Amino acid sequence: LMSTPSRAAAATAATMVVGVASTTAHGQEITGRPVEEAIVTAGGVNVGEVQPATMESKLVRGLYFAGEILDVDAYTGGFNLQIAWATGRQAGLCAARE
Repeated sequence: LMSTPSRAAAATAATMVVGVASTTAHGQEITGRPVEEAIVTAGGVNVGEVQPATMESKLVRGLYFAGEILDVDAYTGGFNLQIAWATGRQAGLCAARE
């Protein structure tokens, strides 16, 4: 879970990214949406019950988790997709080895 200081840091970083996105490229203005419009996802399988190296359940051998089924809080806007891709790849590779 993200602590309050971590959420504040994430919000600051997201605001900075939005600020950087408000620029021009090839004569076209590129604008971002404010972090206040972001959605925070929460809930799911406790990450303390998952082997981080394999994404396998610590409670049920052969059961793997990935993506938003995990209890990982994050501002959306790409971060949740990165979690899904990274954990999905790792879970898939490790499950295929069995």
